[in-house]
Amino acid sequence: MSMKEWLELDIDSLELEEVTSLEKKRVKQHVLKSRGKKTGIWKNMAVASAMLIGVTTAAGYAYPSFADQIPFMDNVIQYFSNDDTYKEFDEFSTDIGLTETSNGVTVLIDNAVYDGTNITVSYAIETDKDFGEDILSGGHWFDVKGANGSGGSSQLTKISDNRYVGLATITPSFKGSDFPETVEVTWEPQTLYSTSNDLEVDGDWSFAFSLKRLDGDVRLINETTKTHDINFTLKSVELTDVSTVIAYEQEVSGKLLEKWPEVSPVFKVTDDLGHVYLNGTGGGGFSEDNGKSLEGTTAFGTIQEGATKLIIEPVEIASLGSGKGHSEIQLDSIVIDLKE
Repeated sequence: MSMKEWLELDIDSLELEEVTSLEKKRVKQHVLKSRGKKTGIWKNMAVASAMLIGVTTAAGYAYPSFADQIPFMDNVIQYFSNDDTYKEFDEFSTDIGLTETSNGVTVLIDNAVYDGTNITVSYAIETDKDFGEDILSGGHWFDVKGANGSGGSSQLTKISDNRYVGLATITPSFKGSDFPETVEVTWEPQTLYSTSNDLEVDGDWSFAFSLKRLDGDVRLINETTKTHDINFTLKSVELTDVSTVIAYEQEVSGKLLEKWPEVSPVFKVTDDLGHVYLNGTGGGGFSEDNGKSLEGTTAFGTIQEGATKLIIEPVEIASLGSGKGHSEIQLDSIVIDLKE
């Protein structure tokens, strides 16, 4: 089916497949550059299994918003989240509306947003090849200009024989956690492949786009919780229209690093009404001194209405790396008064 035919499709005739099992499938993809020493989650991020993610391209073709044409693009978030994490995405994201085709695979980019920490992209794929349940990419994942490295995740759902919808999150890391007002992103995959159907397709996909940072309410916290070997400081919390971003830094003793070479935090974040925003989730971090100091950010959805306090519980994962063993170090909680 051509792009024109797809855009003119009678949407009432669409028959969507059950996706319950696919919604549970999340493929984590991480990319880093060889600039500086990445510790914790950055050091362990692998280039393999990069999910296919599209971005805008100067050579692509512009169409009206796909959300206006195809109903599953208008409700892409429903395929990936059972909570309110992305409830504001459609309202505050930027319409991209571009597409590019190579060797029978078309990538349609719908929307993207940059909240000051994460870049989130919704997209769709149409192909005349039988990729089965997954489409993965070789080559390079998203590259953010000026970043020391980047990581993130991507979720892909097959909704019919030759169509997929996806949601990708990219978390770049900048020296000093100094996030720019505008991010410039490029992506040039070289190969698309499927592990379920043993299929590999080479092609020429080359994309680029830029996004302006959403305005947010930044609240300086600078509260420290510590053990004998770890000083963890919650620097700030930023509230945007689509997310909540916490920024932190930590210092780890050389004695602890001799025993556990990688020490990085994960978080449980709740509010005084009982809502859970994170539970054992990390974020992006960067170190230039082999893990002795670490600066990073973690983001989640917007705060539920009526909540007056945010409770952040850091847990340090001290690891030998490569699955050789780890230990968990619980730190005291930090409580933020949202009414201030």
